[in-house]
Amino acid sequence: MNLFSLQWKESFRAPQWEAKATIKILIGVVSLYFIGSFLFLGSVVYPALNKTVLEREPLEVFNSVLLLFFFAELIIRFFFQQLPVTNIQSLILLPFKKRQIVNHVMLRSVFSPFNLVPFIIYLPFAISMYRDDYLETQALAWWLALLMTTLSLNFLLYIINKNNTYFVALVLLLLGTIALDVYAETDLGKMVGIPFDAVVNKPEYLVGFLLLLCGMYAVLFFFLKKSFYLDAGLGKKRTRVSGGEYTILNFLGDDALILRNDLRMIVRNARPRQIALMSFLFLFYGLVFFTQDIYRDMEYVMVFAGIFVTGGFTMTFGNYVPAWDSSYYKLLMTQNISYKKYLLSKWNLMAFVTAVSALLAIPYVYFGWDILAIVIAGAFFNIGLNTWVTLFGGLLNKTPMKLNVKAKAFENTQGFSMTQFVLIIPKMVLPVLLYWLPSFFISPTAGFISLAGSGIVAIILRDKIANWVTELYKKQKHETIEAFNK
Repeated sequence: MNLFSLQWKESFRAPQWEAKATIKILIGVVSLYFIGSFLFLGSVVYPALNKTVLEREPLEVFNSVLLLFFFAELIIRFFFQQLPVTNIQSLILLPFKKRQIVNHVMLRSVFSPFNLVPFIIYLPFAISMYRDDYLETQALAWWLALLMTTLSLNFLLYIINKNNTYFVALVLLLLGTIALDVYAETDLGKMVGIPFDAVVNKPEYLVGFLLLLCGMYAVLFFFLKKSFYLDAGLGKKRTRVSGGEYTILNFLGDDALILRNDLRMIVRNARPRQIALMSFLFLFYGLVFFTQDIYRDMEYVMVFAGIFVTGGFTMTFGNYVPAWDSSYYKLLMTQNISYKKYLLSKWNLMAFVTAVSALLAIPYVYFGWDILAIVIAGAFFNIGLNTWVTLFGGLLNKTPMKLNVKAKAFENTQGFSMTQFVLIIPKMVLPVLLYWLPSFFISPTAGFISLAGSGIVAIILRDKIANWVTELYKKQKHETIEAFNK
């Protein structure tokens, strides 16, 4: 209890705790809305399956897709769950045993909002099972199995969060399993549901899930305890950094200077690397919509998907320009570099990554030439217009950025700005209008031409747009510097 008391006092003694508390309250209100939505969803899934899937048991169908639930949960946790590992160094100096500190940190992680999933999704489903034709013990055993699995994922997150290689390997394994199920018609993914089917028939099999949870807890306990030394695991990590000259960019002349700096920043720092990985995962966004016939007639949904497939880097990395350079922004402004060259360097980076994403998205032609047309048209829009809309947002986003602090929801308020939400409107609504209006009044081909053409026109007028945005940045130059100094 002493550790929890210290943590409570720290929360109120931390700098800007009022602002952080306000943001958490706002996030809490939004979370309540989503919790209510998911509670409703969980309560209607079982009756819906009971009516539509007549040849199979609804529970069997639900268990067969649990791999997708676990996969989505793991992805969301990795990018947004904040692990309570701060202030461990100071606790080591206090009269607490290492096992007490480790257990305290692990117990705090149990109270994460992400661990409410079994209560807001699986519990309503279990109640529907009980109301149908399952015994109370069967429904309870199934729910407890999912609860212990969720907690096991919670502890697993610690290990993969320490090394992105583990995360990438796990994601590739899960994606490979899903791909084999879809295209090779295997049942590897469905095998995940077998233990949950078994625990319904024999609740005593819960012992297996309990052993999994205890085993994951023990592995993580020794993993964390092993690093509890001031001169070892918690010491400052020293690495040899290569020069990163990127001589291949010499053909860009003076414009290559800032571009090289951005590439070094992405390679050397945790937050930019995280953003780069997130933008790569956007390439798979189309698999959610392009594979479903129900969305084929919903043109705005298809345009959304096309924009996201190639626009991941622009929408993630671009959202924090110029905050990426906040730690040395004053020095940057004293260099012999024009503001226009600075902005064009950011534009070149986003445009290049978007073009590469468009090439990597060519396999979407498997779902039809119209799908590929949407992706390519979206790429032109992202390069031509979306990049400048994002850079314009930098005028309003003046929150300083810590490059070696990963972005996590609910705890880390760094980079929080209503600008990110406001700018969603032109980024999402504008491409839909550019496609839908010509498509409605003329033809779908006209919609593709309009969407792609808007981006091409913006590319042709790049210098004029750059001059206009540069003037806006210059007017707020000193305000930006002052904001980054806070």
